[in-house]
Amino acid sequence: MTMEPKTHNRKQYRVAGTALLAASVLLINACTVTPTPLTAEEQRTIIQSDIEKMFVDQEALDEPITLEEALARALKYNLDHRLMLMEEVLRNNQLHLSRFDMLPTIALNSGYTTRSNELLNLSRDTGSGQLATDPSLSQDRNIGTANLNLSWNILDFGVSYFQAHQNADQYLIAVERRRRVVNQVVQQVRAAYWRAATAEPLFEQVRPLLEQARSALEDSRQVENQRLMPPLESLQYQKGLVEVVRELEGMEMDLAIAKSELASLMGLRPGEPFELALPPAEEMVSPTVNLSLDRMEELALLKRPELIEERYQQRFTADETRKALLRLFPSLTFSTGANYDTNSYLVNQSWSDAAARLTWNLMNLASGPSALRAARTAEEVAEMRRLSLSMAALTQVHVSYQQYLRASKSFERAQVLDDIEGRIFQTVSSAADNSAQSPLQRIRAEMAAIYAEVNSFRAYAEVHSAVANLYVSMGLDLLPDTVESHDIDVVAESIGEALDRWNSGEIDELI
Repeated sequence: MTMEPKTHNRKQYRVAGTALLAASVLLINACTVTPTPLTAEEQRTIIQSDIEKMFVDQEALDEPITLEEALARALKYNLDHRLMLMEEVLRNNQLHLSRFDMLPTIALNSGYTTRSNELLNLSRDTGSGQLATDPSLSQDRNIGTANLNLSWNILDFGVSYFQAHQNADQYLIAVERRRRVVNQVVQQVRAAYWRAATAEPLFEQVRPLLEQARSALEDSRQVENQRLMPPLESLQYQKGLVEVVRELEGMEMDLAIAKSELASLMGLRPGEPFELALPPAEEMVSPTVNLSLDRMEELALLKRPELIEERYQQRFTADETRKALLRLFPSLTFSTGANYDTNSYLVNQSWSDAAARLTWNLMNLASGPSALRAARTAEEVAEMRRLSLSMAALTQVHVSYQQYLRASKSFERAQVLDDIEGRIFQTVSSAADNSAQSPLQRIRAEMAAIYAEVNSFRAYAEVHSAVANLYVSMGLDLLPDTVESHDIDVVAESIGEALDRWNSGEIDELI
């Protein structure tokens, strides 16, 4: 009589075990993941989508691009700048999210439990040691539970408080990194713009001269074949023409590359045609700088984004030390909750409870001193890095100022040489028209005149680049903190006003 229930239970256990094993096998097979490479068609779809996103909603190029518009387009469409903007937004969202970590935890739980049979219990008499003959029932086969718990850990609150401060510093660091990218973009655009702007008027001069040099080279080869000139003289003449052709082709390629670089900085589609607006020659004057070196050093230490970033980073590291110190203390948790149970055998199916729990990880006492030493060492490293960057910033100010002085002198000399080479070409050209000079001499004179003009433009571009480097070394921003609109014309107008102040040396409003 006593064996039948046990045999029946064993059968139930076997059936349940077999079902559980089968379910586990099915679950494992369902969770098996195999690598699935992208198909060629999927990659083409992704590429097409990326191209559309890179150049979407760009304002049309209706007129020649000024320097102000080139800077405005770079700041609006440059992908590096847009990436820094997105990182800034991400850090700001993380800051808002971290504030919720300081709040108590509120958890709402509910559940349902069912059994295949009744939960019966047998009790043992403590006096006789005999089991009761009749089992007792204290729980329904189907039970539903629900509870709402609120808990607050004081230690977690302290750690979350300092973590929120660190997230705030991370947001400010992202702001300074965006400023640094903006300064770099402005610096690169100004240099690329003036290099590319020289291409616009010089393309029309280089191409005809290149055709003349190639034609003269072909004529000299025919003269050599017909033996109308001594062989050595003919070869030297051809050598001079080949050198001229090589230099002119290199000049033409350099001008084309400069324009492609500018298009990339502005976020234009590669190969998209555009023209640049070059100021008249009489307006190409060297920008002035009216600041003393002491004032420049002061501005560099005050405004450089790298230095401000390191100051925030040092504050971030100090909070890390406080977190390490806080973890040495015990953890105190307060909790309270409301509960409900559908078990009909309970006298009180709903109740409230409250608790306080103190825990202390004693291993933290052993590792705590090492953690504190590591955190304090990190603070010292951060301070030393900040001092090193400060020294580098001061050095960059002095170097940039010397480069500006040198570029200004070079521009003055380039203007003088441009005028001299222009007059030499006029003289040689007149002599060539009267057959007093050979075509090679005329071509060389014209090439020298073009080179002088190119060098004058490049020297002017180097002056602007040197001024941009000087202002970047001081951490000055070309754009104000806020602009009325993100429209290209509005941004370009704000940039134009700032450039006018930069070029005139009036930068007090930019500080």
